[in-house]
Amino acid sequence: MPTLWMAIGLLASAQPNVTAEALRARYGAVLQLTADVTQRKEGKYWARPFESQIRLRYTPERVVWETVSPVKSTVVLEGSAITITGPGGDKRAVGPVDGDPRVDGLVRFIRALLAFDLPSIERDFLLAYGEGTVVATPHPGSGLAFFTSIRLAFDGQLNIVTIELATDSEHTRLTFENVKRVPASIP
Repeated sequence: MPTLWMAIGLLASAQPNVTAEALRARYGAVLQLTADVTQRKEGKYWARPFESQIRLRYTPERVVWETVSPVKSTVVLEGSAITITGPGGDKRAVGPVDGDPRVDGLVRFIRALLAFDLPSIERDFLLAYGEGTVVATPHPGSGLAFFTSIRLAFDGQLNIVTIELATDSEHTRLTFENVKRVPASIP
C-alpha cells in the first residue's frame, strides 16, 4: 500500500511538458502581469550571494521593476527609454537605447520574456521545451550571447515559478510569487 501512495504522489507532482502552444494559450495577449519576485544573484566576482525583493509590474507599454529591499530603487522601461530612480528618489533617465544594440536587444528581450512572446525570444535564442521547463540558449552571433542559458520553470498550471539567467561569470535566479495576470478580453 505505501508503494501505491508513493506512486500517486509522484504522479501528482509530475510537471506537464511545456509547449509553445500551451504558453501562448496561457500568456498570449496578457494586458498586465504583476508579481513579487525574489532575486538571488551569485557570481565569480561576488563575495557572497546577493538577494533582493522585487515588485514587478508589466504591461505591453511599460515594465516597472521596483526593488523594495535591501535598497529601494525602481527601473522603468517605457518605449525605448529607461528611467532609474535611486534610493534617495533621484531619477536618472538613460534615454533612448537605440544607439546601443546590446542594450536595445536586452530591453527587447526583457519585454518579450515577460510577455512570453516566443517569436521575439526565438530571434536570439533556441528554445527547448521539456517537463515543466523551457530552456533558451543563444543563437551564435546573437547580441544576447553573453547569456549562456536561460531556464524558465512552470508549475502544473503553467504558472511561472522561476527564471534562471546564466552568464559565464554570474547566475541569477528569479523566484515568482503572487503572480497575477490580466488577460485581454476575448471578443
